Amino acid sequence: MTTEPSLDTLQAALQAALKGWYGAETDPNPLAGLFLFQQARLAAQSEREASNKVLLAGLDELAETRPADADLLHRFFLNGDKMRAIAYSRNISEPTAYRKKDEALKQLAQLLLAREAQTRLDWTSRLEHRLDLPPEVPLIGVENRLAQLLARMTAPAEPWLICLDGLGGIGKTALANALVRAPQIAGRFQAIAWVSARQQQFLPGAGLKESASPALTPEAMTDSLLAQLAAEVSLAQPLAQKQAALADRLKSSPALIVIDNLETVPDYQAIMPLLHKLANPGKFLLTSRHSLKTQPGVFSAGVDELGPDDALSLLRHDIAARGLAESINATDDQLKTIYAVVGGNPLALKLVVGQLSVLSLAQVLENLKQAQGQSVDELYTYIYWQAWHMLDEAGQRVFLLMPLAQNGPPAQLRQLSQLPDPELQAALTRLAGLSLVQVRGDVSQRRYTIHRLTETFLLNEAIRWQAST
Repeated sequence: MTTEPSLDTLQAALQAALKGWYGAETDPNPLAGLFLFQQARLAAQSEREASNKVLLAGLDELAETRPADADLLHRFFLNGDKMRAIAYSRNISEPTAYRKKDEALKQLAQLLLAREAQTRLDWTSRLEHRLDLPPEVPLIGVENRLAQLLARMTAPAEPWLICLDGLGGIGKTALANALVRAPQIAGRFQAIAWVSARQQQFLPGAGLKESASPALTPEAMTDSLLAQLAAEVSLAQPLAQKQAALADRLKSSPALIVIDNLETVPDYQAIMPLLHKLANPGKFLLTSRHSLKTQPGVFSAGVDELGPDDALSLLRHDIAARGLAESINATDDQLKTIYAVVGGNPLALKLVVGQLSVLSLAQVLENLKQAQGQSVDELYTYIYWQAWHMLDEAGQRVFLLMPLAQNGPPAQLRQLSQLPDPELQAALTRLAGLSLVQVRGDVSQRRYTIHRLTETFLLNEAIRWQAST
């Protein structure tokens, strides 16, 4: 989620940028977090030029209503006049001139804050209207991850394909949604497109919903991208001609393409060759429950569950957002019992908050432990059903044993499963590829862990699923 800078933060950034008017490039530029800067960057030869364009436009606008303030800033920062000379020309003391300089900077910051707010609103409105983006949601505990991904996505170099992979409900789509809205993206890519391969959706208040969208094929993806990026191209042409037109469009200027919910093996196996052909100078951002670590040319960025503190922050935020703070009145210790059962899966945490509006905490947690109730059953189905049925007998056996071997070495799993090493390694590879197991450790020793919600699922619902197969 992108936020506007505070007045004090922007005022300090403006002073730094004005001081560097004639200076060398700085990394990052003081104004890099502004949409105003990023849009100017598209037509500028350098970040310094873009920064100066924003400053000059702001000074020109300031001069319309406060010419004396604009003149002071122009003389001091751009002309390099000494403050003593400026004070003398205005018949004021030097300390008074410095105070007026600070006041002028504050006025400039207020003016640019208003322009920044309108620029962000216009950008977001155009983006949401054209792409039918998911609603923007608060993101908690992913600030560092967001910054790291933005750095990779805006770099004019590899990786050209980035995949956010992780368990269902872990927040991959929300993270991708926040990334495309970031001002850095507006300054890096000439166009943005969003293609959804979602086949089903779980809404905490409405349950499991099947999508009417067909499976994603190379032709369906090509048509969707052409409709978003090159409206003048006829979709009635043969596929080869459409893909050639799409390649011409994407090679001529950098675009960011999001392929969301690439969940089935046929989906990503069918389109990966096409993505490699279309990438560079633009980039593709994929979200998937399938890890693409083994795919060449793809940077795999695993999305993990929230830690205890961030999970509690999300619970508090969701409770307040639903107007339940007074009726629930939960203590930190009570909220920690939620984390002990569901861990840091945002979707599961939101389901718990929704059920707390009508049920006691003890009943909600018991429902999760025993997989009781339609909402809980549908949550487990949404997150685990497809992956469970993609496992062979050995994979299901190892998966069911994970609560007993949590964070343990392969030797422990080997002893518990009684599987030969080749079968155990194949099972672990499959489990990791489906985001059911997380691989920890280093190159000398690997350890395998599962999310807290997965452990709850395995100790209850998965046993019934195994009995029914």
